[in-house]
Amino acid sequence: MKKRVLACILAAALLTTGIPGGQAAMAQSLTETGTEMATEEVNPENILEETEAASVTETEAQTSTETETEDVAEGSESQSTVTEETEAAEETEAAEGTGETEETEETEAVEKTGRLKASGTVAEEALEEDPQAGTSMSNEEPESTSNIKSSSATYSGYTGSSYIHNGRYDSGYKIVNGIDVSYHNGDINWSAVKAAGIDYALIRVGYRGMSSGGLFDDSKYQANIQGALNAGLRVGVYIFSQATTQAEAAEEANYLLNRISGYNITLPVVIDYEFGANHSGRLADANLDIDTATAVVNAFCTTVQSAGYTPMVYANKTMLQSYIRGEILDDYYKIWLANYTTQTTYAGEYYAWQYSSKGGVSGISGYVDCNFFYIRDNYQNAQLYVTRLYESLMEREPDASGMNAYATAISEETMTAADVAVDMISSSEFKNKNYTNEVYVRKLYAALFVRSPQDLEVSNWVEVLSNGVSQKYVLKQLIESSEFATVCSYYMFSPGTVRLTENRDQNYNATAYVMRCYRKILSRDADVSGLNTWTGKLIAGNGGAEIVKDLVMSEEFHNMNKSDAEFVDILYAAMLDRSSDESGKNTWLSTLNDGVSYVYVINGFAGSTEFGNICSGYGITPGQAEITEARDKNIKVTQYVNRCYEKALGRTGETDGINYWCSIILSGAQSPKDVAYGFVFSQESENQNRNNADYTEMLYNLCLGRAAEAAGKADWVGRLEQGTSREEVYWGFANSQEFENIIASYGL
Repeated sequence: MKKRVLACILAAALLTTGIPGGQAAMAQSLTETGTEMATEEVNPENILEETEAASVTETEAQTSTETETEDVAEGSESQSTVTEETEAAEETEAAEGTGETEETEETEAVEKTGRLKASGTVAEEALEEDPQAGTSMSNEEPESTSNIKSSSATYSGYTGSSYIHNGRYDSGYKIVNGIDVSYHNGDINWSAVKAAGIDYALIRVGYRGMSSGGLFDDSKYQANIQGALNAGLRVGVYIFSQATTQAEAAEEANYLLNRISGYNITLPVVIDYEFGANHSGRLADANLDIDTATAVVNAFCTTVQSAGYTPMVYANKTMLQSYIRGEILDDYYKIWLANYTTQTTYAGEYYAWQYSSKGGVSGISGYVDCNFFYIRDNYQNAQLYVTRLYESLMEREPDASGMNAYATAISEETMTAADVAVDMISSSEFKNKNYTNEVYVRKLYAALFVRSPQDLEVSNWVEVLSNGVSQKYVLKQLIESSEFATVCSYYMFSPGTVRLTENRDQNYNATAYVMRCYRKILSRDADVSGLNTWTGKLIAGNGGAEIVKDLVMSEEFHNMNKSDAEFVDILYAAMLDRSSDESGKNTWLSTLNDGVSYVYVINGFAGSTEFGNICSGYGITPGQAEITEARDKNIKVTQYVNRCYEKALGRTGETDGINYWCSIILSGAQSPKDVAYGFVFSQESENQNRNNADYTEMLYNLCLGRAAEAAGKADWVGRLEQGTSREEVYWGFANSQEFENIIASYGL
């Protein structure tokens, strides 16, 4: 029910890629057979009812009577480098269980503010904006009797105290020591940190300002990430969030992703979601209700997840219980619990427990946050999964090196189940098998679900692949299905997600539209390069008409030597999904004869209701093809220019000439009469060597739109023979009311 509740909470926020028109039945059938292509359908009206039920049915903790055992961590000798001053502070604080706020954090913050940088530049105003006032926020909890089942404890040489773990981590988990750091921890000797027994590091990359809401870099993040990696630690990153909207949370995620590109980040990418000290800052001021705040956190996590990283939520116990739905989020994402006590009373699931802000670790001056990471010890389960992938996808038993590498990566969480599957289908060994789409789908079901697919499932996914998406696209849908989540739950490891990088995989509907255009216009399936190019245009906001134009104006289409009549038939099929009718076809052929290009006709089709309905079915806009030629900007002007060609030169215009004269009129450089003059006295016209009678007849046709009457023609010929210039005679015709009327009929 937890998944259903989150789906309700996020119903208005989660956007899923749909399936065009005729594909709707496919999505329905896949859902019915248990393999979803989209988020589970829910009724948003049930939010309150189901979230209340989720709270009531929260698992009751049980008191444990098991004897505690202290497992002294290896390397305690090196951990004992805690300074005497730190030890004294720890003793007087009674294992941090007093709940009192220590002055040391405030003092450290004041001492270190002079070195903070915003986006790499020293900015004093950024210091006041930093919500992390010291090495950590205050997350102390008074010591109390816990009703959480527990049976083991770990002695931390970094604090000098023992910490009791939740009983759920007794079996099948190993506990790893880690720290989290920021600028406030100063310069760090990471080699010494590693030697002290620290294996994991979560590093602050930046934060959102307390009041302004600006995003600021932590000035030490690059040095800390590289230093930790060089020393052999596994690294994750976090941002101290003050996001109050889903858009801001996604912005924070992208901010992090941009800055960690190029680093080997194998631990989670984290949103640190908490208020400023004393319930201050823009997040506290926003006073978000619990469902809105949960949706904000989810927006960060989905953005990180879609980029191929593991998202995680950092929050203290109060935040998880009262301000966001920690009991729902932990079913989707890793939780990093901040609770400074020797035995947390938090009943929810968590991947990491930040148990102290006053640890002492060699290589770090002053206090540092200390964490326990709970890592599933599931190497054998990983072996079973990897074996099945090899047998199903590669049709062979795994080799020893491959088995060990993949199983180790899954068990140590450096790779997810999805990562391993992607690695295999991307290998040359797999590609060289050249499986058909049908065989590929059947093998995925066997590898991921340990079953054979139903015929309807196969046919549906084969159709999806035939519309141009990659094999990774289908793998992603199956990886993110509830069926695979159940399989991974059995094996006790994360399904992960498949990162899609090609444009054709970003929007299935757009890709299917491009494939349709290729088939209708070029009579072939689209190549991968073309799919990525034109789908990218649609994603960028271009309409469907622009894609039609690009294909029609391609060299490939030009080389097909289609007649105008064939071109019009192709547009009817591509843009109206039907054969041409005689009347409509003749109208468009007449339009082409007026001198416009194919692009003008494409835009004519694009404005139709029929094309609009087709585009709507694919989730795109019809749009208009970009006009680059002057002849397509105003058909009346083009018709007028082409009339001048026919009447003055006795032929239809060539493309360059029509564009030239159209641009002259459209720019206002010459009037329509001046343009007609240009035709009459062009070199081509002069080369026709017309006598006075023929010249006069031409002017009647050009300027009056009719044949000459005998008396009028005789008068004009007589004037020419008596010495009147041809130019003067032209203007006599050009300034007539009849020519004015002709020009006006073209809207000029």
